[in-house]
Amino acid sequence: MNSHPSPHETTEPGDRQRALVCALLVLILLLASVLRFYHLDAQSLWNDEGSSVALAQRDLVTIARDAANDIHPPLYYWLLSGWVRLLGTSEAAVRSLSVLTGVSLVALGFALGRLLAGRWAGLASALLVAINPFQVYYSQEARMYALLAVLSALAFYAALRWAAANLGRTSRPWAVLYVVAAAAGLYTHYAYPLVLLAVNLVILVFIAGQWLGHRPVGGAHPARTGRSWLSWLWRWVALQVATALLFLPWLPAAYRQLTTWPRVAGSPDLGGAVVEISQLFLVGPAAPAWLAPVGVFVLLLVLLYPPGKRTRLPVWVAYLAPVLWLLVPVVLILALGLYKEAYLKFLLAASPAFCLLAGRFVTAPLRGGRRPVIWLQAALALPVAVFLVGASVHGLDHYYHDPAYARDDYRGIVEYIEAVGRPGDAVVLNAPGQQEVFGYYYGGDLPVYPLPESRPLDPAATEAALEALAQPGGRVYALLWATDESDPSRMIEGWLDANTYKALDSWFGNVRLAVYAVPQQTPNRPDRDIDVQLRHPGNGDEVTLLGYSLLEGRLAAGDIAPLTLFWQVDQTPGRRYKVFVHVLDEGNHIVGQRDAEPGGGARLTTLWPPGEIIADNYGLPIHPGTPPGVYRVEVGMYDPASGERLVQPDGEGQVWLEPLLVERPDAPAPVAALGMQHPAGVRFGELSLLGYDAYRLDFGHQPDVPLRPGDVLHVVLYWRAEARPEGDWRVSLAVVDDDGQEWASIEAEPAPGYATAQWQAGDVWRGQFSLPMPGEVPPGRYWLQIQPVSPEGVSSEPYRAGPLTIGP
Repeated sequence: MNSHPSPHETTEPGDRQRALVCALLVLILLLASVLRFYHLDAQSLWNDEGSSVALAQRDLVTIARDAANDIHPPLYYWLLSGWVRLLGTSEAAVRSLSVLTGVSLVALGFALGRLLAGRWAGLASALLVAINPFQVYYSQEARMYALLAVLSALAFYAALRWAAANLGRTSRPWAVLYVVAAAAGLYTHYAYPLVLLAVNLVILVFIAGQWLGHRPVGGAHPARTGRSWLSWLWRWVALQVATALLFLPWLPAAYRQLTTWPRVAGSPDLGGAVVEISQLFLVGPAAPAWLAPVGVFVLLLVLLYPPGKRTRLPVWVAYLAPVLWLLVPVVLILALGLYKEAYLKFLLAASPAFCLLAGRFVTAPLRGGRRPVIWLQAALALPVAVFLVGASVHGLDHYYHDPAYARDDYRGIVEYIEAVGRPGDAVVLNAPGQQEVFGYYYGGDLPVYPLPESRPLDPAATEAALEALAQPGGRVYALLWATDESDPSRMIEGWLDANTYKALDSWFGNVRLAVYAVPQQTPNRPDRDIDVQLRHPGNGDEVTLLGYSLLEGRLAAGDIAPLTLFWQVDQTPGRRYKVFVHVLDEGNHIVGQRDAEPGGGARLTTLWPPGEIIADNYGLPIHPGTPPGVYRVEVGMYDPASGERLVQPDGEGQVWLEPLLVERPDAPAPVAALGMQHPAGVRFGELSLLGYDAYRLDFGHQPDVPLRPGDVLHVVLYWRAEARPEGDWRVSLAVVDDDGQEWASIEAEPAPGYATAQWQAGDVWRGQFSLPMPGEVPPGRYWLQIQPVSPEGVSSEPYRAGPLTIGP
């Protein structure tokens, strides 16, 4: 069989097959659109997306000028500028440009697959591009990476069609398309030359093959075409020159950026890099460890498997094109010192090649041949196809629904600040570039301070700015991102740790929100002397809690209590210990908590000099919605590696401080400040259940961890009084199975310790409950049944929450 049929040969399917192929392609494109539009605005814009939106709202000249000082060329921003003028700047609108380019890549995947291995390989390649989590992820991001992938595929397709056209008249449109795609790619991303190198290697190898074979593609004699391999070479070089001329105006800016591109220190572990890249091609950013060995095997399998003969190009060119497309960018990223997490998204340009190779592999049995060979191909192709689809479904599920893989949540940060912020507070952005994405969401009145104001950081100017913004009695909300670049000495965070009281330190993706309370005064000695010794039961490390100063003994829910602990050691501890400070209700449920190393991590216990008094500040945030009452305060120290506490001589693992009096706040807690895991919005007469939390006790940071028999289920209910209650309501909580059998239950006040008769209309309170699970409860699915009981003793229709999972 001729490995590269003449262009005059009939290779198209019949009308019926052609209609079937078209129908399947339309279905694949619809699937790709659904996957890319699904949850398009579910995640917040992250920092770089905020920069895209801000830049796109400027005029084209300004975009070019600003992009010249940026790490990316201007083409994507120019396109986005026109896009937002048509559709606006909502999250869905700015991301929909990437959706469009992502769907067009699916069509290109079909065209390339069909060119290289036939129509069925084209359909399989298109399907794999459509469901590939790596592609879906960046098709939902307002950045240039989906455009980078499309232009990479378009350049390859145009170059291969140019080669297959025998350099006749029909080659000219493909030559023009190649130059346009290549130049556009250079104006899109500085990693695009990696793709152009792969394209050039493929075409040069192709031309070399024509030279060695003394005949052009398709079996035609040179005399019929009038062109030799040298003519091919010069024409191809001319296309590169045309591309370079189009890019020439931007070349100085590109040279400046590429020569200052930061390299990665050290060499990567080659085995680990192969595993990580394989997982990236398979499941995108959601890369579970169990996929590692199978993913590497599948990658090697599709790379080494020879292609069939159903191609418009020589077989060896059809094989080399996607292989070089995949391998050249990977090898160069490793060789050029660009292998780090932030740069792996550049490999999106090579991801279509993986889908082409995989699509060709899984459709090998459909290309005909001897029956034993077909059966062997099917035995290999079927499990690989199932694995590829299953891995994609797994990766997409994690991307859509697992918060661990979500983008930086600036929207959530702003919602929190808007809910709890008050006059006198301030916002600090430790990387000034955050102000664009922060400003996209924030429209409040709090002053925003991008610090440091210059790079490198000016210590005196930065300290003066911090002293001016930290108003006594106020709070500082610090958004800490890219600290290694903006503040490598941690000067800003260090000053806040030393001069204010950190109350919250929480990650929102890769952004850390730290909340500090600014005291009216900072004590330099304890107000209460207690002189309590704490000793590690294993290694004998000893510390002494000399005393403490609790600056506010009365506060309201949502406030922050400033607490200073004073420590001293006779001998420097051999381990790093953490301090815990807990505010507890009568049921030992935590209503305020701060766990951290001393000094906000700046005064590690392994660095404490003997005899020095260590002043250690903590802000105790009282959870919004905490009912009025008297609450106990416990402090102590523990080994974070083992969880083992240091104990007093009598064996107690905590020190009790004076109680805190929590009063009614001036206004009900905003719902956005409650941090509910599961909204409900169910009304029971005078009360509404706003939502609930339900998780294994002590696993609030990992609420999806299954319960086990004998564990305690911790439940938090969030209530609002729609009218002033006329009496005392009760609530019944029960854990029931699918058949309604009850396995654990409790009845108590909706907010234990604060009867509903004391509530006012509009009040928002939270109640905490513990339900011990019996040891004999069988593994399976369960439900939390919430049933309020009116003051007259009338039980409401129960609300079933969940499901809950109990494991073995």
